[in-house]
Amino acid sequence: MRLQVKVGQVGQVRGGVAVYAAWEGEQRPDRVLPSYAARDRAFIQLVGRCGFRGAANETLMLPKGRSWVVVVGLGKADDLSLDRVRQLAGTAAKAVRARGFKHLVLPVLRERAIGQAGAVSQALIEGALLGLYRYDQLKQVPKHEKTKRIDTITLVAERSREAAESRRGVERAEAVVEAVLLARDLINGPSNLVTPTHLANQARAMAKRHRLKCVVVPFARLKRMGFGGIVGVAQGSPHPAQFIVLDYAPPRARATFAFCGKGVTFDSGGLSLKPAAKMEQMKYDMSGAAAVFGTLQAAARLKLPYRVVGIVAAAENMPSGTAQKPGDVITTLSGKTVEVLNTDAEGRLVLSDCLHYAKRYQPNCTVDLATLTGACVVALGSEAIGLMTKDERLAARLNQAGHATHERVWRLPLWDEYGPAMKSDIADLRNVTNTGEAGTITAAKFLEEFTEGLKSWAHLDIAGTAWTEKDKPYVPKGAVGIGVRLLVRLMENWK
Repeated sequence: MRLQVKVGQVGQVRGGVAVYAAWEGEQRPDRVLPSYAARDRAFIQLVGRCGFRGAANETLMLPKGRSWVVVVGLGKADDLSLDRVRQLAGTAAKAVRARGFKHLVLPVLRERAIGQAGAVSQALIEGALLGLYRYDQLKQVPKHEKTKRIDTITLVAERSREAAESRRGVERAEAVVEAVLLARDLINGPSNLVTPTHLANQARAMAKRHRLKCVVVPFARLKRMGFGGIVGVAQGSPHPAQFIVLDYAPPRARATFAFCGKGVTFDSGGLSLKPAAKMEQMKYDMSGAAAVFGTLQAAARLKLPYRVVGIVAAAENMPSGTAQKPGDVITTLSGKTVEVLNTDAEGRLVLSDCLHYAKRYQPNCTVDLATLTGACVVALGSEAIGLMTKDERLAARLNQAGHATHERVWRLPLWDEYGPAMKSDIADLRNVTNTGEAGTITAAKFLEEFTEGLKSWAHLDIAGTAWTEKDKPYVPKGAVGIGVRLLVRLMENWK
């Protein structure tokens, strides 16, 4: 797709569908943006007579001269944010594609509440490209649908001095979006294709494209090296586990980040079998790993001045005659033993090995991402990532990055009083409590047992946010690709 920036007015770009934005009013829009639209009184009156109010993501397509325009509602003026800008672009892009047009023209809005042209341009491109995403590699697409695609997106800045900043925003957005789409493709892919071996091959290919260092430890070596958490989970599946490390190491790196991702490519629950309803969605249990892959790619594309190490435990959790059983005791890479009371609490087992392995890099910041607990979905639903950390500064940084990207986090306590619930009578730890209380927090307390020696650590439970059952303005139904933009912004803001 061609992305370009021009200076002028959206209506002056030939061959494209111009997009205008509107503040929500009682019966008609309070105001149409950009500001120069107000000069065309006939157009403003037409918009007002169409029953269009400007509610968030409400759309109106109209002929204007020899071309077409789309007016998209921004909602109330007091609610304006960069995420509303993303929604505007995603809504407009899908509306224009649905009608068979090829060229989308978006205005770089100049409103104090959303900041400078670079940030606005990045939000526009992110919204448009993420909203246009479709996972259709495995089905026959009708010919008339194949031709419905946008080939060009033009951003129009009002002033020439804003153009250079807009172009930098477009470049950043393109790199980040490609990383999110990589994550979405991996998550949406069916588990008979996206196996642990497939993830390992994807890592090798990414390393070759972006000059990363890649290490893949196969299942047989994992056994010999003592990766008991991963081995225990994977031993019931015919697909062998893979331990994957991707390392982006620019010269004179200012800091080191370690990102650990749960990569369970299918989670049946093991012998503690899940209910049949919606079990097909358990292909998304590797969303944490997908986010780590995307983050490494984005870091390399953006040439971030930090060393970034991605650590992924890829495995499949299946029942069989060789699967681990409730009551088994495993020895993790750290040497700590774990009594496995529920084989469906497997994500924390594979992450225990990832977190211990991360210590060899002496990272300044370690973050793990996992679709870890159903309890997090109950507590926070699908809008907030569960954040657990004892590092106040890291919590503030993640919160700031979450607000900037709209991949918002909500902090839950990690108090010491929750720790005893994870103690076992016959091993160092148990993998679930016997009370069922505070499931998200006690899972994080389990992981905390393996973080001794890590300078700064946070756990992100993305169980409720990694998958969506409904279309949103820039998130189609299915995989969200959550975490990539959050972690990239965390690093960009690091000081």
